[in-house]
Amino acid sequence: MFKKNGLKIFIFGALALLNMFFYSVVEYRMSLPKTMTMEQKQHMDPDSEEDIFANIEHSKDWEEGPDEYGVQYDVTIYNNTSHDLSDWNLKIRLPEGSRVTDSWNIDYEIEDNFLVARCQEHNPIVPARDVQTFGFIILSSQIEELDQLTLTVDPVFRMKDYPLFWVNLIFSIGIVLGILTTVIVEVRLKPMKMESEADKSIILQTMQTFSNFIDTKDPNTKGHSTRVAYYSRELAKQLRLPNRDVELIYYIALMHDIGKIYIPDEILNKPGKLTPDERAIIETHAAKGAEILKDFTAIAGIADGARYHHEHYDGSGYPKGLAGEKIPFLARIICVADSYDAMSSDRCYRPRLKKSEIISELKKNSGTQFDPEVVECMLKLIDSDGFYTGMLE
Repeated sequence: MFKKNGLKIFIFGALALLNMFFYSVVEYRMSLPKTMTMEQKQHMDPDSEEDIFANIEHSKDWEEGPDEYGVQYDVTIYNNTSHDLSDWNLKIRLPEGSRVTDSWNIDYEIEDNFLVARCQEHNPIVPARDVQTFGFIILSSQIEELDQLTLTVDPVFRMKDYPLFWVNLIFSIGIVLGILTTVIVEVRLKPMKMESEADKSIILQTMQTFSNFIDTKDPNTKGHSTRVAYYSRELAKQLRLPNRDVELIYYIALMHDIGKIYIPDEILNKPGKLTPDERAIIETHAAKGAEILKDFTAIAGIADGARYHHEHYDGSGYPKGLAGEKIPFLARIICVADSYDAMSSDRCYRPRLKKSEIISELKKNSGTQFDPEVVECMLKLIDSDGFYTGMLE
């Protein structure tokens, strides 16, 4: 099923694996802890535009005894970023000689007159664009505002927070869609491709049967139509025509001489020189071939190949006397291929020409009988490796 598109699917799959590997590496790198420490030495307004800060409010106080006060502080950690904050802790300088008597929503310890408040296990996150609150009570000989503190947090970076994530996601979706599209198209088109190949095979076999029938009219030209079709296709490749045209010209050239079925055998196989009347009868095969093929619309240009393959580039050919660019390009190609095969084959009126003689004739008639561009390509083919001819040594 995937014979033709196997490489494409393999490439898509390899890209998908590479992408997943790349994604995993980036995800790992992005998820590494990035501890941030912020020192505050002044009271922060709750409406501050800072990304991350803490606010400590002296919410209430009361007398506990002579020269001793109880003071409650409410603390809010503000997270104005798009990232969650984890494993936070807040180090707060306490008044001299004070001690903590109560707290809520934190775990804490005292270090050198500093209260170090840490998140509790069940509540370790300050959500993005949200707050976390806690509080504590101290006993102190004085009531004062606390504004010297150090906040330490670990931002939680998710992959979606990075533009690279979305690029990677789009790329991954593209790879998956590419694979799915290839598979679906292959599955859905397989029956159509098989049917198309079968149709092409039927058409080709039918044409080859007709070309063999045509060639039997003249034992001296057996295989002529098949060889002309081959030469025409190779010329089309050399001329860098689209693949579709390369394929079509092979079919068209197979039928170029179909009109010869109307030519009497005694004229077609006459070993001597033809009379003017006999020559005129021979020349009718081009128009008659076009008439036979006029309703064969499945292959565009097939009638033109039969009608115009004996037109000459200088306008001296038949049946219309067309010249230059007015001759269909495919007919100009078949004209050179047809003449090449005629010169390289034994005929009833002469033996085949030598390679040097054929080259000389092609050059001599370039611009008169033949299109110079096509001749140039024919000469390259003759001298190229792998160019098949069953006649030339």
